[in-house]
Amino acid sequence: MSTPPYPLQPEPMKTSWLEHRPLWKIPLGCLTLFLLIGVSATVLITIITTSFHNSEVYQQAMAKAAANLQVRGQIGAPMKAGWFISGQQNVSGSTGSANLTIPISGPRGKGAIRAVAYKTGGVWRFTYLQVAVQGQPACIDLLSVQQPAERDY
Repeated sequence: MSTPPYPLQPEPMKTSWLEHRPLWKIPLGCLTLFLLIGVSATVLITIITTSFHNSEVYQQAMAKAAANLQVRGQIGAPMKAGWFISGQQNVSGSTGSANLTIPISGPRGKGAIRAVAYKTGGVWRFTYLQVAVQGQPACIDLLSVQQPAERDY
């Protein structure tokens, strides 16, 4: 008598760990959902922050603050911009507007650049550009300050 090519009694089906513990489906599903929401939020914040950092108005405001002697004296050099920029920026071709608050820090202190600007004809013009340094009562107005000439003596 020959043996059949298949077993006479089939093996029981193997079940997964999750099938043995059905109450774990809810917490694992919630954890997966929170992870997906967290990853999506991180990607969105990174895209928005990167677009602010690459904008012309941001780069001009940072350059004017870094070139100002009062800011360098109170914040120090090198001056670094913080990661989270708050505000809004609307650009449509050669026109636009921006209202930004840029956190900055340096070896001597911290502060924030407050910039309000509009763009016409492809050129950004600041209507308000000040640096507020932590611990200092007055803001440094970057639009009205005339830079003294640096001397080599």
